[in-house]
Amino acid sequence: MRALVALAPCLALAACDDGLAVAADASARAMDAAVTDHPAALDRADPLDVTASADDVSPDPLDAPRVIAPCDPWSPDAGVSVRGRAYDFGPGGPGLRGAVVRALEHPERCATLDGSGDFVLGGFAPGEDVSVTLEHPDYPPIQTGTHTVPSGGITGITFQAPSYGMYRVMQTATRIVAQRDRCQIATTVTAVGLSLDSPVPSHGVAGATVTIEPTPAEGFGPIYFQYYGPGSILPDRSLTQTTRDGGVLWLNVPAGDYVLTAHEDGMRFTQARFRCRAGWLVNASPPMGLQAVP
Repeated sequence: MRALVALAPCLALAACDDGLAVAADASARAMDAAVTDHPAALDRADPLDVTASADDVSPDPLDAPRVIAPCDPWSPDAGVSVRGRAYDFGPGGPGLRGAVVRALEHPERCATLDGSGDFVLGGFAPGEDVSVTLEHPDYPPIQTGTHTVPSGGITGITFQAPSYGMYRVMQTATRIVAQRDRCQIATTVTAVGLSLDSPVPSHGVAGATVTIEPTPAEGFGPIYFQYYGPGSILPDRSLTQTTRDGGVLWLNVPAGDYVLTAHEDGMRFTQARFRCRAGWLVNASPPMGLQAVP
């Protein structure tokens, strides 16, 4: 996911070590507690991989709030639109009002989120690529996968933006310290027809494996998420395939272009393309990730 640690798309609650308190984020409205239901899962993880010094990891927003370039909304007369919604990922986040959404390939195409979280970016030509970014002072920067714009435009792109506090919880869970000069990747292997708004406890596909091309020279992954029940999951480095959560991570990946592919006997999935950039989380969130197809 942009900074400390990437997150899987359907996390709502996370377990943590004994005594871990989730620090407040920049707005002082981050989570005030962490769930301790599954400490055994943490015991199975490897020791903390401290692969970066304190100067290499993303700054705590209390010390160095992120400065976001202002958005001058652009309303083109031609082209097709890219539409989607941003979700505050996990409990107790400060809220995404005021976040700036841009097209990575056309930074002048931007929008500022209101309370609904919906956004529209216009002026795209069919056949061109678009990756959508989201920036907010209280959240690490996050980016969608990369999509080819069809003649009718794109609808249903989603962000799941975790606060800095949630990042710190996930760093403890994975035992991996993210590096400022690396990219963090997350996606979900999602069942046919399901999305973030589907009224089911979990929209993931269990039993799948996920590969990445080209193989990164460095980094950690795949790391699959264990499913403990509705709203309770945790990354578990001992897993070798997806659970009902469907979430998977690659952490501390060198910048570059990558493609993720899901594999399971008797099933077909869409692929997910990523333009990884240093310091960013790239999350191909449902239904624009590794979606099962009929």
